[in-house]
Amino acid sequence: MQVPETPSQLRALLNERGLSPNKRYGQNFLVEPKVLDVILRLAELETSDFVLEIGTGAGTLTHRLAQESGFVVTVEIDSGLFSLVRDLLGVEPNIRLVHGDIMETKSQLNPDVCEKVDVALVSPEIKHFKVIANLPYNISTPFLTSLLVRYGAPELMVLMVQKELAVGLAAKPGTKDYSPLSILVQLLADVSIDRTLPADVFWPKPTVDSAIVCIKTKRVDPPTVLRAYPLVRFLFSERRKTIRSILRKLPAVMGGPIKPEVLDEMLEKLELTGQERAESLTPETFVVLDRALTEAIGEV
Repeated sequence: MQVPETPSQLRALLNERGLSPNKRYGQNFLVEPKVLDVILRLAELETSDFVLEIGTGAGTLTHRLAQESGFVVTVEIDSGLFSLVRDLLGVEPNIRLVHGDIMETKSQLNPDVCEKVDVALVSPEIKHFKVIANLPYNISTPFLTSLLVRYGAPELMVLMVQKELAVGLAAKPGTKDYSPLSILVQLLADVSIDRTLPADVFWPKPTVDSAIVCIKTKRVDPPTVLRAYPLVRFLFSERRKTIRSILRKLPAVMGGPIKPEVLDEMLEKLELTGQERAESLTPETFVVLDRALTEAIGEV
């Protein structure tokens, strides 16, 4: 038994094991070999790379990742597929298979996965951390948020996601798709959409188009970015209101409340009128605003 390399081999292998795509887990298998080649090209893998893969599937991409990188941790929630891939790849020395959900909760990564990632990241042979995945839409946002909050941005992420999410990750201020996740990702990394993928490159065909998005880390200070993220979420909680009206209700856990005159003076120093809305601010403005709030509250 070998790792399937063609659509016909994939279907035959799953049929042999009595398996089929599971809608509950959002399973859509990539069945276009040329797209697999694109992913590997974009990943720019080296033997000093550690790769985290979400959704092992039948192991086709996993096998290629292990051939070109130093070490792979791959996560599969489906018991049948995990058993299949364990038979196919379980003896590979540079692959660690994890059976389970990548998300422990809606906002916390699986601790078993984190433990394996932590061990890999301190290995002297590993220089770069990369994430390669065909992400189910229902976990995409919580996974990315939790990953970035815990680890900052890996050196590179190459992700197949629903096109709507890809557009959101690359969204600019003032657009309807601009969100806290857009800001968090763009503060930590450069985001580009490599291409849109039609439904027929997957089996079964999803009802929406997908896209390959590349997220390359910037040379930034992650703690500074992460410190500002609660403010981003707070301001977006009432995104149609002005930032001045929202900041006047700053909760105690964020250092508030803040006196109106102190708030107005701070906004003036930042050359903000206070009439702006969260969705109009650039990612960098949130970091500056967070720093100014900390200083203003500390002086009161």
